[in-house]
Amino acid sequence: MADDVPAAPAVMTAADARAWLAGLPPAVAAQRRLLESLVSAAQADPVMRWLELGGSLARGAGDGLSDIDAGLGVADTSWPQGLASAHAAARAAGPVADEFRQPFGGRDGQQSWHLFTLYESGLQLSLVVMPASWRAGLPPQSVALYDRDGQLARPWRPDTASADAAAAREWACLGWVALGDLAKYLDRGSGWEARARLEEARAQAWQLWAVAIGAVYPAFGLTAVLDVPEVRLPPGLDATAAGPDPADIRRAAIATADLLAHVTAEAQGRLAFAAPAGLEAWVRGRLAAAGRTETP
Repeated sequence: MADDVPAAPAVMTAADARAWLAGLPPAVAAQRRLLESLVSAAQADPVMRWLELGGSLARGAGDGLSDIDAGLGVADTSWPQGLASAHAAARAAGPVADEFRQPFGGRDGQQSWHLFTLYESGLQLSLVVMPASWRAGLPPQSVALYDRDGQLARPWRPDTASADAAAAREWACLGWVALGDLAKYLDRGSGWEARARLEEARAQAWQLWAVAIGAVYPAFGLTAVLDVPEVRLPPGLDATAAGPDPADIRRAAIATADLLAHVTAEAQGRLAFAAPAGLEAWVRGRLAAAGRTETP
């Protein structure tokens, strides 16, 4: 789909946004209509200062199953009362099956919000709403659908768009800690807890692999990796999956340990950080004996 999506102007008026949306492929027609409704709401209500689209639709990788990931800036002088305008805009976009909201970070003693809306059509809207001035510019892989004040006129790279050496080392450490916990749970005979920690270790490995291949938003792990065109996956992935049998979980954990060591070394090619060699050695020793001793 990426080749079929028109390039977005650096700064979009409502007319620009409608022209860009009109160029989206037929496969995402339902999403386009919902976004057109949000643009109309933003244009009609001066409380709404900007509207940003992210996710697969903004990258030109969307399909009929794509959710809508968007952000909305409310005039600072109308916050938090203006949150009601965001709720109204979401509800006006189509018949609503259900909705909820959750806190989404804060600043200066104030809270931003994530509004989730499920429509009867099955479309899902994830709309992050915040005071308009909080957005310093347009983040990577996003499109400004409406920008009343030019708030999104310049590129902006948030901290989450990349990782530093400290974050990468933390992810490596957490991966080994998760595998160490897995060994403990196998010794206790708690297979479900062991499986959960296996998934956690793999999640940390995905974050490190995202660093290794230069993916945007590496903290998003697997999602960030799969967002890379013609992505290269690390070797040995299939062996890290496990069924419910404790012996199979232990086998997969050893494979995940090898994967974690590999992606850590690859990530070190991008960022200079010390691998947690002490943790690795201890965990590998624990995995070698895990599940083979009786609990006292």
